[in-house]
Amino acid sequence: MISFKHLSARKSATVPEALTWRDVYGTSRGSARDSPVSAKDALKISAFYRAVDIRSDSIGKLPVKVKDTITRQERKDHYLVPVLQVTPNEAMTPFVFRKLVETRRLILGNSYVWIYRDGYGHPLEVLPLPPGSCSPYIEPGTGKLWYIAQDPKTGQLYKLHPEDILHYKGVSLDGITGLSLLSQAARVLRVEESRDQYEYAVYQNGGHPAGVLCTETDLSRVPVHQPDGTMMNAKDVVRKEWDRIHAGPGNAFRVAVLDNGLKYTPISMSNADAQFVQSKAVTVEDIARFTGVPQNLLFTGKQSYNSNEQNSLDYVKYTLQPTVIQYEEEDSRKLLTVSEQGAGLWLERNMMAELRGDTASRMAWHRGMREIGAISVNEIREKEDMGPVPGGDSLYASLNYVPLADWAELSRRRNAPETPKGE
Repeated sequence: MISFKHLSARKSATVPEALTWRDVYGTSRGSARDSPVSAKDALKISAFYRAVDIRSDSIGKLPVKVKDTITRQERKDHYLVPVLQVTPNEAMTPFVFRKLVETRRLILGNSYVWIYRDGYGHPLEVLPLPPGSCSPYIEPGTGKLWYIAQDPKTGQLYKLHPEDILHYKGVSLDGITGLSLLSQAARVLRVEESRDQYEYAVYQNGGHPAGVLCTETDLSRVPVHQPDGTMMNAKDVVRKEWDRIHAGPGNAFRVAVLDNGLKYTPISMSNADAQFVQSKAVTVEDIARFTGVPQNLLFTGKQSYNSNEQNSLDYVKYTLQPTVIQYEEEDSRKLLTVSEQGAGLWLERNMMAELRGDTASRMAWHRGMREIGAISVNEIREKEDMGPVPGGDSLYASLNYVPLADWAELSRRRNAPETPKGE
């Protein structure tokens, strides 16, 4: 019999109690708040899009394996392998699933995945829930944590045990919900959005700011009949006609013909305006800080090759690895049974996939670990997705690369005083 933590709660979650948002929050729409900057608008900013894309790709390409932490062997026959490595759900491949989950976690601060189980408690599929369709719920009186989730297949709301929802969080102040990156970086994103609009407007006008048409006549008091029968004053008619002929990049630098005493005086672009357009790098730096992605990966900055290499290593160590640890802990705690966890099983994400494109670094790491006797040839081959070889399980150290089992004896022989010949 499979041993699950809170088995009775799991059974009640299998056929959950039907609820409405009003039952939980006293409203008809739940507790989700509108973000200061929408995700679609934020992703129109090139640096932010690139940062989110590279962060989600980094998580998406890390394979998930069922690992025995005692023997360090992969359990390829485990029942979770089809869900983790083949078909998480009927609509997604494993990479698409992991990338989507990380994108929502990074941008919205919370990413929820519903675990659909069979009668034995084994996961059949893992389904990412759309934003706004799931929320933590602290039950009044008991203080117990539940999740209120809307089934995307039926639209029905359910009260689920925490172990049936994979909840990946961003930065959190209470350990229950994560903070939205859109909210925390709202000022930076809005500044960049305004900058893009300003720059677009400048180029729409042929790279030149607007000017002033001057005349000694008060055109606002001169009525003009329009073809549709409406009336406009002459000032609005002149402005409209000027924009029609000269506004937009296709009409830039056209010759202007002025009559009725009109004179055109251009307004030159100030140094402050020019610096405003050129200050995009400042916002890119802020986006890099918020997302933890080095500037060289955002295709900006002028660091040396060595600096870029170190920045990439720092990205793996300080940005990516903490996120991977959260995924491993959440997956192992909720997808494996208590007995399997006690037996040493763990859902591991192979970080070597992040270094797959860096052959030199990968080779140096493998060589160094093998030379100190930390890993064997077969363990290296396993990380490179290659099969084992005969004799590849032996560990070697730097004493002429001999087996560790013989290392102490050979060391004593090498350092023993030589016996004189003839004795």
